[in-house]
Formats: sequence, C-alpha cells, structure tokens
Amino acid sequence: MSGENFANFQVFLELQRRNDEGLNQAGHANRIPLMVDSITINTSKTVMNMGVPFSGAVTGESLNLAFDTGMAQKTVNISGTLLGQRIVKKRDGEAAKDIKMTSFELAQLIHSYVDSSTFQDDQSLNKLIILIPSRVDHSFSYRSAGDETADLLDLPKIPFTFKNRGYDNRFTSQDSNSEFFAPFVEQEDSIGLMGFIRSFNTTITGAEFPAVQFTLDFEEAFVLAENFLDG
Repeated sequence: MSGENFANFQVFLELQRRNDEGLNQAGHANRIPLMVDSITINTSKTVMNMGVPFSGAVTGESLNLAFDTGMAQKTVNISGTLLGQRIVKKRDGEAAKDIKMTSFELAQLIHSYVDSSTFQDDQSLNKLIILIPSRVDHSFSYRSAGDETADLLDLPKIPFTFKNRGYDNRFTSQDSNSEFFAPFVEQEDSIGLMGFIRSFNTTITGAEFPAVQFTLDFEEAFVLAENFLDG
C-alpha cells in the first residue's frame, strides 16, 4: 500500500479541533491515518491489597483484604511505519487544506503535536481510533443472521474502547451503550479512545528509505482542557 490515500487504514489519530462542539468535520479532516505493524493494549487494575493483622496467628493462614475501587490505567503501544500520505486540516470558518506530506514531514508534524499543549486545538492529538472486526452488538446479539460464520474481512468494523456492552451494564442504567458498538462510518465522527500521547519515537534508516519507523505510547484519560487561548 502506497499510503497516499486514506483507504485501508485501520488506525487513526484525531486532533482536538475535530472534536470541537459545533464544528463540522466531514470525512478525514483533522485525522491522521497510521500504518501499524503491532498494537499492544494494557489494562493495569489498581486494587488496594492489605494483610489482616494476626490472621495467620489465629487460623494458621494469613488473610489479605482487597479493596476494588474501580481504578485502572489503560495504555496502548503502537509500532508501525510512516509513509507519504494525504493530510486534511480544517479550522472553523475556513476551507479545508488537503495536502500530501512526505514521511519525514509527517514524523516532524506528529512530534510537534506531541510537544504541544492541550490548549492548542489544532495540535493536540486527543483521540486514538483502532478499528476491530465485530460480530456481536451491544446486546450480545449477532448484528445480522450471517455474522456467526462470516469471514473476518466481511464483518463491520467498530472502534476499540474499554466500554462494556449494555447487556452487562444494566445496574448502572447504561444498558444501551449502543453508540460504542456501532460500525465505523468513514465520513462521520467516530467514538474512540480519548486521552493523550505519552511518547512518540521515530527511527530514520537508509535501509527503510523513504519510510520512517515509529512507536507511540497512548494513555486513555479524560484530559481537563478549557482552551482560553483559542476560540
């Protein structure tokens, strides 16, 4: 794949500008496609675990008490290749800029975005979209009659999230959650992982020219950002 167009990409970074309320962001505006070789997703649960004093002395076996407070750290590590490809930028009230960047320009662009602050809507990369094939909807039912045996390549794709299906989540009055399991539509806004890029690393070698190898660490979080510097 040449990487010149958006077709066939399964992983995207999105700028904070795309998620501005009331801003019409059609197609792939303010979205950067990534050609990815591997994705590592890690969920580390935070559980307070403490021993019960004298439990071993009384029963001959020590006892621990764990307090599950519903906290976890969720991270995504991505490695892949940057290629020459199209980038579409759009600001509110302005015409979109659709340009073709070299792999080296794309590497520099993402580095500058990671170096910026969440206050800069046109630089802050705050959403990661990873598309996965899906047979089952939010209610633990097949999406269509043939989905049980359909080939993976023929299944609809949904963005990866840490959301529970509504069938499992009724006690919190979130028994729908259908939007988190809706098929991805390329020309519309999409749900994804919200957070920030912890690190972005690129490697330029003669053997891979003109491709640029990269690794990216993304952390899921609700980032507090009231942008008072840009309207």
